[in-house]
Amino acid sequence: MSTRDDAMKMITDTIDDVKKKAEPMLEEAKKKAAPLLEEAKKKAGPVIEDAKKKAEPVLEEAKKKAAPVLEEAKKKAGPAVDEVKKRTKPAAETVKKQAGKAAKQAKKAGQGLSDKVAEVTAKSEIFIQYGDYEIKTEDMVKRVREAYLAEGHKPADIREVQIYIKPSDNCAYYVINHRDTGKIEF
Repeated sequence: MSTRDDAMKMITDTIDDVKKKAEPMLEEAKKKAAPLLEEAKKKAGPVIEDAKKKAEPVLEEAKKKAAPVLEEAKKKAGPAVDEVKKRTKPAAETVKKQAGKAAKQAKKAGQGLSDKVAEVTAKSEIFIQYGDYEIKTEDMVKRVREAYLAEGHKPADIREVQIYIKPSDNCAYYVINHRDTGKIEF
């Protein structure tokens, strides 16, 4: 670090320290001054409006006179701005590349997620037809659960259900939790 950088850091640290120490005092002063400020605003309203009207031409004149000074300041600051741009360019390019990679991965993940959502939310119905019978598989699962619960079991007891449909017997056999078995007729 250069001497100039050290001095700037020291100044910045000092300013930050002063700000921290002054904060509680400023808050207290704001609280005490609030009622006085309100009263002053009420009384000063008409005077302020009059001052604004009178100040407009002066402000316009000041802007005209300040324009060349501002242009000169911009010219003098140009090299410093260019130096900052030059120093930050590699970091900015790295951030830009990383953001591009992140965007691609987010897009890819989003596409995969939207495919999964479509897969899960797509409505599907499965029917089994045999002879004069037609039954929805959802209805069959519901009837199996009802039959199992009718035997005195609790809904929380059901962790896994397998159903074996046998149209030739006009029934379906089931196994609950790889242990309990039963049958329902169509």
